[in-house]
Amino acid sequence: MALGSGEENAAGENSWVFYKDRPEWKDITPMEQDDGPAPIVMIAYSKKFKDVYDYLRAIMRKDERSERALELTEDAIDLNPANYSVWHYRRIILKDLKKDLKDEILYCGEIIQEHPKNYQVWHHRRVLVEWTRDNSHELKLTETVLDVDAKNYHAWQHRQWVVREFGLWESELSLIDELLQKDLRNNSAWNHRYFVINHTTGFTDKVLEYEVK
Repeated sequence: MALGSGEENAAGENSWVFYKDRPEWKDITPMEQDDGPAPIVMIAYSKKFKDVYDYLRAIMRKDERSERALELTEDAIDLNPANYSVWHYRRIILKDLKKDLKDEILYCGEIIQEHPKNYQVWHHRRVLVEWTRDNSHELKLTETVLDVDAKNYHAWQHRQWVVREFGLWESELSLIDELLQKDLRNNSAWNHRYFVINHTTGFTDKVLEYEVK
């Protein structure tokens, strides 16, 4: 039988080993969130959320760059993938540990599939591509996201950056034609069409004649 969200959270916390109970974290004193002297509305964080972020704040303050810190950022992202500070800290650790960024690209792709309208994860993706100069997965990734939501602003923004950054213009008009056949009112596809033409052939008389027809 499927669990409701409350039951799922309870089940997750019952199987969760809190950081405060992990021997390898005994050297860290967790740091609670400072909501000021008289907070008006206290957010009811789950015990798991509080545990993860209390330890995250503590090691961020220490500027610890280790495997355990990297694993902790993954737990923090799982709880709140929109936390920019966690993604930034994760990038610092990745660079410092000289991690294999191929694994990180795969991980980032999984998060995008789960949260395709998340600014922070798309920014992380762009930074990874800038670091690796590997664009081999980007068009496919954006197409997969656009198959689900053809007007996803984040996917279009990322695709336009990749296409312009690496000169991948060749198949763009074909993709746009496919999308417009599915939905002629797809403003995002029309916008991308303008973007591609404007950066390639330009709006010559011949192009304008074709577009009008």
